[in-house]
Amino acid sequence: MQLGRKIRDLRCRRGFTVQQLAVASGLSKGFISQVENDHTSPSLATLKDLARALDTTVSYLVVEEDDAPYVVRERERPRLQLNGENSRVEVLSARPLRNLELLMAEILPGASAGDEHYPRHGEECLLCLEGRVTVTCGVHSLVLEAGDSCHFDGRAPHTIQNLGSTRARVLIAVTPAGADSIAPRPPAAPAHGDRVEVASLT
Repeated sequence: MQLGRKIRDLRCRRGFTVQQLAVASGLSKGFISQVENDHTSPSLATLKDLARALDTTVSYLVVEEDDAPYVVRERERPRLQLNGENSRVEVLSARPLRNLELLMAEILPGASAGDEHYPRHGEECLLCLEGRVTVTCGVHSLVLEAGDSCHFDGRAPHTIQNLGSTRARVLIAVTPAGADSIAPRPPAAPAHGDRVEVASLT
């Protein structure tokens, strides 16, 4: 996909008009129209402004898309340790990030994923695979049991908590990509070695 078309596609998916993108990026409406119609080539600094406004990365904008499936073998997954031994993140998504990321979080009793004080632009859809979790999204709080799902605007501050006595597993689809929205947090009292494990499946 050409750069201009990709920017226009992202803008439309975010629900931005050209004017709104111009305001968000600090660029002129006319310049953005020229970029979207491939009448001019933006500089690296301008691409950074557009990527920031569109909540994506420069690499996503400039890397040519490949129709071939991207495979990450289990033995090749990047593994990160966060919050000491309280959480582990396995990254299985394509690098650089695509526009959609699919994650699976294992949340042990007393632990949570996400941060109600850290909203992000985009959408999220959760499917509870196992256990029982409480999802707080803005002023709303709801309980999901195995088989239940919910879809919400990621701009609303949100968090997922396991207030039960058994582990919970949640499948999470995020667009645009970025696992930072559900950065795992340790339980309030990690005396029993509770952990939150998050694995990206895209």
